[in-house]
Amino acid sequence: MTGVTVERIDIFDYIERACAVLDENASGFAHAADRLTEYLQNTFGGIDSTVGVTSRIKTRDSLKEKILRNHLYKDHDAERIVYELHDVIGVRIECRFFKDEEYLYKKILEIFDTNLGDGLYAPSGKKAIRLKLDAPQPEKQKNGFNIYRIDGSVIYAGECYNFELQIKSLVNSFWSEIEHKLIYKNIRYSQSDNLMKELLNSIHESLKGVDHQLNLIFDRFAGNSVDNQQTQLENMLVFGLNEIYTAIVRSSTGISVSIAEYSEAIVKYLLAASTYVRSASGRTIAGAVKSAVTGETEQDSGDIGASVLISLMEWMRNVDYSAISIGEVIELKGTKTENTDVARVFLNGINDDFYLNTFFHIFFSLERGDDEIDFADYINYYADRILDGKTQEQMYRTLAALGEVPAHKLPLESTIKMLEEIR
Repeated sequence: MTGVTVERIDIFDYIERACAVLDENASGFAHAADRLTEYLQNTFGGIDSTVGVTSRIKTRDSLKEKILRNHLYKDHDAERIVYELHDVIGVRIECRFFKDEEYLYKKILEIFDTNLGDGLYAPSGKKAIRLKLDAPQPEKQKNGFNIYRIDGSVIYAGECYNFELQIKSLVNSFWSEIEHKLIYKNIRYSQSDNLMKELLNSIHESLKGVDHQLNLIFDRFAGNSVDNQQTQLENMLVFGLNEIYTAIVRSSTGISVSIAEYSEAIVKYLLAASTYVRSASGRTIAGAVKSAVTGETEQDSGDIGASVLISLMEWMRNVDYSAISIGEVIELKGTKTENTDVARVFLNGINDDFYLNTFFHIFFSLERGDDEIDFADYINYYADRILDGKTQEQMYRTLAALGEVPAHKLPLESTIKMLEEIR
């Protein structure tokens, strides 16, 4: 190749110039997003099915990825690309259930009733905010699932900023985060990976069932007793967690195993003594366990249950499921609990038994703190359940029985109940 001059496109210079424009105009994008979010919140926030309105601005890394992935440098000027992309600003109207997505879309059609031409519509007297409503909705994504996704623009300080509006139920928001992290943000996987497709389809089908159960709980909430509400909530969460984490375990190990009993045990903890319950009720672990055993007032139980459910789903949709290291050693430097006898039993088996190890990998992904603190919280919960109210002699017998329990059975609800009954 001596003497031959090779012409090279400096794509990296293009990307840096595009990102510089994004940085220099960050304030304008932020103000435009705030204006749009405020309008949508004021307009749709009062509708019963609306959970909230959120917005985000594309980051430098996301902009770089999009430019390269979609070959945008071939067709757009670097200094204007951030203004020409349809989704530099992303806005989401979040609602409760799948059925509410269609309802909110129809409300958008009612409110954005002024035809501006070229498929653009604006609310009466609010022409600075426009939506392109001539495309069929919902649209089908590459993954085969439907989504309500609408292009729009908002004018702020004389500049036109494009945005993408999505309408998503709680479960669909949760699903999007899972897919985003497992596929879109993870270069180890691709859409052509059959195992990953199977995993994602399994999770999506599971979440459809979760949405249905959530809907049933909501529709029947007022007419049901507190006990029935709690049972329905537990069943829904057990179903959802079991399906999601069974698929993750299968993806990580290549083996299909049943973790239904472990899902039940985790849900019992989540609804009795987790950080979600303690945040909602202001109780200690011991107080939360006692309340779960003795019962609460109907108002107390209903408010806490709803708060726990929303907080848990918010947390779960931000979990990096690809980082859950099923089968890897769990390292805990200290127990941070006074219940050392109980802790020692669990620590002896946590890295020797597959099921106990898997239980805690799932547990740590769902709780919202440091693993060592979360482990101590779980041990305190466990000890409170099996030892509370017992005499010293009964405690000795209970701990002796605990030491004889096989590691894979330690966290199961049936084991805890057996130990509770020792007198």
